[in-house]
Amino acid sequence: MTDLRLALVGDLQKHLDAEEKEVSVALRLATEDVAILGKRRFRQQTTSAGLGKKVANAWRHDVFPRRGVQTMEPAARVISKAPDIIRAFDEGQTIRSKDRAGWLAIPTDYAPSSRRRGSRGRKMSADEFIETFGNDSLEVFSKSGASWNGRENLYLFAPDGFRKSRGKRKGSRRVKEKGRIKSEKVLMYVLVKQVRLSKRLNVSSIERTLRRLYPNLITRRLHERLGK
Repeated sequence: MTDLRLALVGDLQKHLDAEEKEVSVALRLATEDVAILGKRRFRQQTTSAGLGKKVANAWRHDVFPRRGVQTMEPAARVISKAPDIIRAFDEGQTIRSKDRAGWLAIPTDYAPSSRRRGSRGRKMSADEFIETFGNDSLEVFSKSGASWNGRENLYLFAPDGFRKSRGKRKGSRRVKEKGRIKSEKVLMYVLVKQVRLSKRLNVSSIERTLRRLYPNLITRRLHERLGK
């Protein structure tokens, strides 16, 4: 009788260990599910906000501990590799020049594309423009040519060497000094003291949704693993 009792206890322990393992797997799978769902929704929201595919794809997810390690307390995180951009458009931040006396130079549609490696179609900065075309390539004007009052924006024009593209095509093109096509004064940059970004993202709303869905995902995974 003693041997039989020990055998029954041993079989029960094996059964309990097996169930514990299944529960552990279910919890990890549910945690992976919520992390992947979160990443997908953050990417969708970022794309819908018009921030571009590159910023959207900067969202990543991780699940801890690594696969194969049994735990009843798995954890996940969803983060962005572009946190400053995400935070700025989630909070609607005000962007100022790092130099208190400085300006932010915002390129217009007429500013040339950057020639620097990895720029991927971004516009030239005002500094790059001057480095490329010379110190006299830009002239500063205030509104309507009036004297600057210290509050309004300033404007950087290329006085010569460029001409606006015509028709539906935006941008400008470089023209030769004595070529058949004459150059014209082109507005390349607007100088502002600060820029207030509109709030385009709502990170907290997705976080709340994920917390609400997580228990349901756990229940579904437990049913799959234990309800066989």
